[in-house]
Amino acid sequence: MTAPDTAATDTTVCRAEDLPWGEPYPGIELKVLRTGEGTGRYTLMNRFAPGTVLPMHVHHGEVHAFTLAGRWGYLEYDWESVAGDYVYEEAGSVHTLAVPADAEEPAVIQFVIDQGMDFLDADGNVFHSEDAASITQMYVDALAAAGVGLPAGVLP
Repeated sequence: MTAPDTAATDTTVCRAEDLPWGEPYPGIELKVLRTGEGTGRYTLMNRFAPGTVLPMHVHHGEVHAFTLAGRWGYLEYDWESVAGDYVYEEAGSVHTLAVPADAEEPAVIQFVIDQGMDFLDADGNVFHSEDAASITQMYVDALAAAGVGLPAGVLP
């Protein structure tokens, strides 16, 4: 076995604590950690204030979620995720993310999302779609609105 090439560029480190939070909507913050060029996969952190309820949405691909702080769940399920929990969602999952109004702190969640999602109105019609490109633009726009520049080398 030969020693690995230490000059290889196929591995990167993203220091999430060095990235600014963008707030596209009141009480909903995000940091885009990585977008997979051409794969449709993106990794982000969200910080949701207590009482936050997202619209119902459907995922086009798998979702992996790791709860870093706080607590949250889906209105359609009888469980609550807390710091240290891992949540897996199958492609086609439909649910409504909610952070309890009485939560002691915001919920901070790292998501790895494949192929994006569609947000649904009360009649089940799509009113907003998100994917790697649109979530990245949302992050860039939220930072710009706050007068914060995107750190160099964060996104491909």
